[in-house]
Amino acid sequence: MSDEILDRQTILKQIEAILIVQEKISDYIHKRLCLTCDELTDDILNEQRKDAFKQVRGLVDKYAFSKQLPRNDLGIRAQSIVFFLLDIQHTFHRVLVMIDMIHEETFDEIYRDSITTISSKVHEMMIDLKTMVSQRADNLEESHDTLDILVKLERQIDEDNIVICRQISIATGGDSDFICYMMRKIVAELEHISDYAKECAEIVAEI
Repeated sequence: MSDEILDRQTILKQIEAILIVQEKISDYIHKRLCLTCDELTDDILNEQRKDAFKQVRGLVDKYAFSKQLPRNDLGIRAQSIVFFLLDIQHTFHRVLVMIDMIHEETFDEIYRDSITTISSKVHEMMIDLKTMVSQRADNLEESHDTLDILVKLERQIDEDNIVICRQISIATGGDSDFICYMMRKIVAELEHISDYAKECAEIVAEI
């Protein structure tokens, strides 16, 4: 990549390239946490796990465009988006590591619906954020509609997190073993990702 200053269109394309990878990572996480995805064998999940970690490592080079951001309002907004994308990336990495920590453990029924719901909505947010960035190039009205969807999903995830915490507290009587603790941590991290994605979308809407 040359040292020339990037224009708006190229910046959006670079951001979209990062989101394409992050969407793949979120898809793996959802499938790994989805206890009803019985069609996925251990071999398939293991290959997807390896690919997810590879995708995380491979994202580093995709941020190189940051040194070519313009020194103006566009560059400031783009820099903020890059930082939120890095937050998302690092949080996905933590979730992947935590999933490894509970490898082959049986999840309690109390986690099933809520965790699957949250992970699916986070995956949907990553898809929608990627779509919104693409839409900014030529269809402003559609991009604002997508922003509304992202804001609603983030609010729903906040509510889902409250529900699952209540379910866990009631089911365990306030006690928390290792698996219970780890699953709550995963849910909290997924909620953080939804926050970052919404913040990122609101800045994208200004570009």
